[in-house]
Amino acid sequence: MATYSDLALNRFFLVIENEGEDISLVQPLMESSECILLQYHDISEATAWKKKSESLYELVDELDDEQLAAYEDLFGEDVTEWDEE
Repeated sequence: MATYSDLALNRFFLVIENEGEDISLVQPLMESSECILLQYHDISEATAWKKKSESLYELVDELDDEQLAAYEDLFGEDVTEWDEE
């Protein structure tokens, strides 16, 4: 079973955190020795700390650069903008 430690920083992942939940688009922003900070790109953008050892119900997919560009085009959102600061 996947855990939050499987998510690479500054990449974008489609995940199901718990059984019966919808798929979420998440981006790991930073990590400590035991935790990882995720940004959620859903209806309302939010951030949350998760323990790296916590299980994910399913790591569905990782978006490649082309898919991320298509997502940004669809929603008029530059999700990589913070990297440029």
